[in-house]
Amino acid sequence: MNYEQILQDVFMIRKILVVQHEQCLPTFEMDMNSQINLDPSLICDVLQTQESVDVETISSTSKLLKIKYYSFVVLSTSYGSFTLYLFVERDLQSGFEKNLNDLVQWFDLVFGFDISEGEYSQEFSDYYKISIMDKVTEVFNLWLLYPLEVDIQKLAEIESESIILRSILAHFAEYKQTSIMRLLDELKEFSREEVLGLLFKLVEKNFVITSTSDQFTKTFFELDKNKV
Repeated sequence: MNYEQILQDVFMIRKILVVQHEQCLPTFEMDMNSQINLDPSLICDVLQTQESVDVETISSTSKLLKIKYYSFVVLSTSYGSFTLYLFVERDLQSGFEKNLNDLVQWFDLVFGFDISEGEYSQEFSDYYKISIMDKVTEVFNLWLLYPLEVDIQKLAEIESESIILRSILAHFAEYKQTSIMRLLDELKEFSREEVLGLLFKLVEKNFVITSTSDQFTKTFFELDKNKV
């Protein structure tokens, strides 16, 4: 896994939009300092009428569309009742196709039944907006854009002979809350790839707390891959 490329790609993401595609009904929208000020339903209408610039087959049941939308590249995929649009400033290099497919399947697993039963409402998705945002942040590694916090007691449990890991732990011991760019800047004597790789491992083991550390999301909204 190329962690440096993942970081570069995350900084290219400008907007994430999920719609119930039959009615072009916006289900979720998340902006990262984008200049896309149109109403989500209008964006949906425009994108659904565009001819695809390129189509890549992800699996036997879904396709990834690449659409040119003003100065943005829009990656789009559909599953069940939902279509996911990812607005980026350039083509992504770190295998985001699988992330797109996994996320749109998750939306259909969680909300598809309500739509098929005619019980879906905007109020329902608004109620779960924070948990949905946590899931989206986790899937696309958007936690790299937000402050990181640590549990000092948990970090104290880690024993390692790795100089890089000890330097990361020392940084967190001094700054309970930090950012990825500050961490990389202060540890620039080490390879960025190695620092990022160790940071991802600390996040996976819950030693480093990110914006995705929502236990409700991790249990009730866990994607059951056996059902999709």
